[in-house]
Amino acid sequence: KLTLIAILLLHFSTTYCQQQVLVFKKGKQTLTRYWKGSTIAFQLKNKEWRKGEITAIRNDSFYIRPMVVTYHLMGSDTAYYPVSGFSRSDIYAMPKKGILIHFKNGQFEISRSGGHVHWYWIKSGWVFRVGAAGYAGLHIINGIVQNDFSFSESKVNLIAAAAVFLGGVLLHKMYKPVLQTGRRYHIEIFKL
Repeated sequence: KLTLIAILLLHFSTTYCQQQVLVFKKGKQTLTRYWKGSTIAFQLKNKEWRKGEITAIRNDSFYIRPMVVTYHLMGSDTAYYPVSGFSRSDIYAMPKKGILIHFKNGQFEISRSGGHVHWYWIKSGWVFRVGAAGYAGLHIINGIVQNDFSFSESKVNLIAAAAVFLGGVLLHKMYKPVLQTGRRYHIEIFKL
């Protein structure tokens, strides 16, 4: 019995050791690990997004089966497409943690709902832009309805709304939902 157990353990340990892992790193720190069967999303150099299930990992490349998940009232449907191969150097960027990549209008893109990112509406400046536009619009409409609107008297309120709107635009420009590969972030492939 002991010999049989030893042979089985040796067999399963060698099977497990042949697995290759795709690792996304920041310097020497591991951010995410992907292996055969896990879902990966990444951006190519031409700014197109790809998302799918990893079917194989080789020494310097990996293969994914693109998948599209469609949500509807009664559940969800998953459609798979033919397997595509990519090199490590094909990856331009990876989405930050919590950013959702979904299929819309025939292509993969970042979900506008923000995914599972905390404070997304503030980080992207959306709240400031909408709030400032609403405040300025409401101030102008109230002045017109009450027949006492003048730009000279409303200058301070409109300048404040414009400053908040500009702050929202700057936040939107600075917010990057992706981590670009290069010196700081890189992809490695390990054999276990």
